[in-house]
Amino acid sequence: MKYVIIGNSAAGVNAADAIRKNDKKGQITIISNEEFPAYGRPLISYYLSGKVKPENMSYRDASFYKSRKIDVLLNTEVTKIDSKNKKVITSGGKKIDYDKLLIATGSVPFVPPTNGLANQENVFTFLTYGESRRLKTAVNKNSKVVIVGAGLIGLKAAEGLFGQVAKITVLDLADRVMASVLDKPAAKLIQSHIEQNDIDFKLGVSVAEVVGEKKVSKVVLSNGESLLCDILIVAVGVRPNVALAKESGIKVNRAIIVDEYMQTSQKDIYAAGDCVESWDCLANACKVLALWPNASNQGETAGFNMSVGNKQKAPVSFAMNAISFFGLQLISAGIIGEANKNSIFDRAANKLRRLNIVDDKLLGYVLINDTQRAGIYTALINDKTKLSSLEYDITKKDIGLSVYPKASRVCKIWGQTK
Repeated sequence: MKYVIIGNSAAGVNAADAIRKNDKKGQITIISNEEFPAYGRPLISYYLSGKVKPENMSYRDASFYKSRKIDVLLNTEVTKIDSKNKKVITSGGKKIDYDKLLIATGSVPFVPPTNGLANQENVFTFLTYGESRRLKTAVNKNSKVVIVGAGLIGLKAAEGLFGQVAKITVLDLADRVMASVLDKPAAKLIQSHIEQNDIDFKLGVSVAEVVGEKKVSKVVLSNGESLLCDILIVAVGVRPNVALAKESGIKVNRAIIVDEYMQTSQKDIYAAGDCVESWDCLANACKVLALWPNASNQGETAGFNMSVGNKQKAPVSFAMNAISFFGLQLISAGIIGEANKNSIFDRAANKLRRLNIVDDKLLGYVLINDTQRAGIYTALINDKTKLSSLEYDITKKDIGLSVYPKASRVCKIWGQTK
């Protein structure tokens, strides 16, 4: 059996691992357009800051590919999938046969069309290890950095550059940071903490024009204000990388459509990770859930089914973020929604706990600097537990295992009823 995997990150690597566990003799080939072996993508901001060294960026140990007899083609772009003849074709014209194919192409940065932006040398997107290395080489203590996008990617870029440049300004069209994840009170707390580290924000504005010959020297904002700039980072979001699948005739909406076994609309072709639509069990809808654990689980499911047949369903999922900014811990999960009468704020100095309760169930939460019980909150969401069945009101006191009735506690601790 010949297995080909396009993509060498969480989904692709876990798929290869699952395949090898079930098929000791099959030929596995991973093709990646990046130049590095699999690395921890969440670590790229820590590499930029100097907290993580290159030798510690690896997602798996150095023997991973060799010990599992996996062939890896780095710096190789797949330009076409010939599903009729079961081949993938690379930019160098090489044709590689497959019996089972996995598309794990992840996301690509979205760069909005902007006057003067094209062909500028000092523009970065900060989505890959390669971009982080390029950015680290480009900056110096005199750099004036403008980051477009106050989401997770933009804020982590700002943190990674802190202390290495003269000035960092983060701007966003939204009225708050991490607008797709946080409501205003939570966003304000995060912003205030980051501002204490000499990072400026300009919110509710966009870039009207980029000024400079070959290199950006200034950006003009939609409110008429100008900012001097010699490093511009565009971090307004990502899009599922579906071009290859779409050109191959595979069904695509916003991302690649897969069934519960991670199989696409074409026989023997699977897809996993940030390039697919996942079933959000809280929203009861297909969404793009670009989450590292989600990609890992989906890759493992796809690899299993590629090697033994469609027997394992992908685990259900919902949105979740766990991150820190300058030591401030943030975990959010589920449907956050706007603050309403069913949402409870528990805010002290630099702490926030907000629970989104609807119809006797916890649908989502935001925890800032108060994250010790995130696992229990997540379990309540995942299990769709009726809050009225618990020992006490979770909005009134700090939650613990004691919140469960005795029979449930025994079951959760010992895995059985006593």
